[in-house]
Amino acid sequence: MSRRSALVPQWQFSAALGAAVVLCGLFTVLLTSDLSRESRQTASAVGLLLGGCGIFFGGIRAMRRTTGRRRRAWLFIVSAAAVALAGNVWSAVLDVDPVNHPSLFAEGSLALALVLGALGLLGLGEALHRGAERLVLILDGIVMGCATLLITSVLVWNEVLDTEGANDVRRTLSILLPILDVALATLALFLIVRSLGNRTFWCFIGGGFILYAMSDMAFAVEAARGTFEFGTPLDLGWIIGYSMLSVATWHTDATRPRPRETPPGSFDVQGTVLVFGTLVAALAVQSTRSGEQVTPLQGALWVVLLLAAGFRQILLTADNAALRHGLEQRVDEQTADLRRMARETEVLLSSVGDGIYGVDLTGRVTFLNPSGAAALGQPPRALLGQVAHDRFHAPGEDGRPYDATGCYVTEAIRDGLVASGEEDVYVRADGTTFPVEITASPVRQGERVTGAVVVFRDVTQRREVDRMKNEFLSVVSHELRTPLTSIRGSLGLLAGGGLGQLSPQAARMISIAMDSSDRLTRLINDILDIERIQSGRLSMSLVPLQAAELLRVTASEMDGFARASDVRIEVAPSEGAVLADADRIVQTLTNLVGNAVKFSPPGALVRLEAVADETDVTFAVHDEGRGIPEDKLEAVFEPFEQVDSSDARQKGGTGLGLAISRGIVERHGGRIWAESVGGRGASVRFSLPRVAQVAGAQLPASSEGPSVIVQGDSPQTVVRLSSMLSGGGFQPVGVTDGEHAVDQLVLEVSTALRGRRREAVVLIVQPGDALVRSLRPRLEGQGLRVDHVRSGPEAARRVDELHPRVVLLDLGLAEPELMRKLRVEGLTVVLSTSKMSPEELEERMVLLRNTPTNRDGTP
Repeated sequence: MSRRSALVPQWQFSAALGAAVVLCGLFTVLLTSDLSRESRQTASAVGLLLGGCGIFFGGIRAMRRTTGRRRRAWLFIVSAAAVALAGNVWSAVLDVDPVNHPSLFAEGSLALALVLGALGLLGLGEALHRGAERLVLILDGIVMGCATLLITSVLVWNEVLDTEGANDVRRTLSILLPILDVALATLALFLIVRSLGNRTFWCFIGGGFILYAMSDMAFAVEAARGTFEFGTPLDLGWIIGYSMLSVATWHTDATRPRPRETPPGSFDVQGTVLVFGTLVAALAVQSTRSGEQVTPLQGALWVVLLLAAGFRQILLTADNAALRHGLEQRVDEQTADLRRMARETEVLLSSVGDGIYGVDLTGRVTFLNPSGAAALGQPPRALLGQVAHDRFHAPGEDGRPYDATGCYVTEAIRDGLVASGEEDVYVRADGTTFPVEITASPVRQGERVTGAVVVFRDVTQRREVDRMKNEFLSVVSHELRTPLTSIRGSLGLLAGGGLGQLSPQAARMISIAMDSSDRLTRLINDILDIERIQSGRLSMSLVPLQAAELLRVTASEMDGFARASDVRIEVAPSEGAVLADADRIVQTLTNLVGNAVKFSPPGALVRLEAVADETDVTFAVHDEGRGIPEDKLEAVFEPFEQVDSSDARQKGGTGLGLAISRGIVERHGGRIWAESVGGRGASVRFSLPRVAQVAGAQLPASSEGPSVIVQGDSPQTVVRLSSMLSGGGFQPVGVTDGEHAVDQLVLEVSTALRGRRREAVVLIVQPGDALVRSLRPRLEGQGLRVDHVRSGPEAARRVDELHPRVVLLDLGLAEPELMRKLRVEGLTVVLSTSKMSPEELEERMVLLRNTPTNRDGTP
């Protein structure tokens, strides 16, 4: 339902309520004024007529807007309004005296209206799905109705209920109508209290019936006393009751069935309080008139009341016993299911080849599967209750244990982080160590972390396979390329006539051999690049670069190759800057341009361009060749995949160029795709995340401004963080390889010292030990003193004590007090990131922008 359609019923209800308030106020003024008796009687008649018509037409509207049980309920209420209107009109037309000469038709129609109204109320109430609930509701109504009749009979109705003469119409109806009124009022009150839906709707419809019933009972008393007069304020009860019922027909809940919001059986206590509360009230009222004799009707009411209350409690007790028995059976079944699931989980954990262990909030082992126990060389019971970090994790190369605050187990428990694919070294019971790959996840109960579970796998064999593969690639790289270089040189010497003039046949053979050796060299280089990309060891240094300059360099490098094929290269006006590794992007563009030139006819044009939008810069290489079939647009980026199998022989190439290009682009956080229309050439495009424009047009980008080393596991993270720093006036140096990041940090520290090495102190402010373990040997080997702290406040104190030359600071620890002290001391600061999100980095940007630079340009 749209918002507009949901608001319309609410507006209609508000309008109906306002109109009812105005009319009720008007009739109150008229019936309490000094108008003549006839005028006041006319006003009462008009009020009753308007109220009845409001219920009739409003009920028809509600009935047409709903279905099923609720439609039948409104049909009963509409019928009750029509019958009551008929009785009132009959009395008004015939000028019936309801006290001395009551009309059987008028009084009978009112009695029928009360019965129909009660049926309508029952239909509007919440549907009870269980038979016991329906029976209890009926018994509750009987008890409350009888108790209410007893109270009213004792207080004011003795003269009505003690009348004799069953054949007298007035006396008979004087007994019947109050009973029906009491039943209707009791039912309305009962449904208001026990309603599950909107209380506003139930207060209007239930309150309307209650006011009507109370006015009827007051009329019965006044009529029995012979003092009733039409056109008095007593009539306001009927008029206001009719108005409340009319307003209820316009409420949204009049046509919308309410879902059950409370489970079955939840009203037992509330219903019992209501039933026995009315029972006690009736007993108390009866006791106040102990001197009066109990009438036969009152005695009958007491018998019915007590029997209904007793049967109700028996029924509830039996129903509760059945429910309890059913719940016990369900608990037994669920317990059996849990036991079966526990056995299945135990079998599953026991059969898994990987080690699995769980820890609580203190990091102590709570369970360990057999595979994990076998890998660690200890029985599971011996490890239960032990601190996993202290017991499993091998110390560093220097023999010192790793800090538990940076452990993946601690991060999973403390921060709710999931670690996947991390590598670690575990120690066995006999003291030997083995490499593992782990996945650590927090264990949650709702939103609360209650521990962590760690899955680890012994990767010793995989490491051996990787070592063998690396050795093989090393052989390919050195032992194969070196003789190929000699062969290529020898062939070149022969082709150049260094050993004498060759015959045409020999020259042709030498040319074929040279082409084959060149192709083999390219194949070896491409295979090495593919391996680096697939293993994630393709190191990159990301700096801001102008897209136009990347295209210019590519066109310059490929110009000679294009001229030899009689193909022109054109660079279109381009815009935008990217954070990228210049060599790798030029390599990608060179691969794309080389393919475009090879598959272009003589005299064709290869066009290069770059287009920037708000988030990306899209590079494109267009050619006028034969194009790419639609079913090959994705396949051409797979290794050794070519459009035509004969291309390798006719055009040359290894079939790895586009695969390498895709790997490079994806490592930069971008994507690459091909577009082609049959026979009209092809376009290969790739997009890279855009950064703020950088000054200058030379490659690499300008090194002015403070430099910040950004290292991350994924190029997407490096690109996003570096882009933010670049926009803040810094020169980010992005690296995706851990060793490359360490090498770059040593270089930045060396540049910052510039010959001031003697007894120089380098203060490393890092939360963990990994970077320190890599840097300390290198820096100390250069005669530097290295000190390590793990927090900003501790770093501020050490600056006063050590007066370091260089501070290697993690951005996450750049606290205001530390930054102020570094600015005052004028120290050289080399910045690095450690698992910082872009949001956290943005918070630190204000501090970094206020950090002054030294005379040499370093931050």
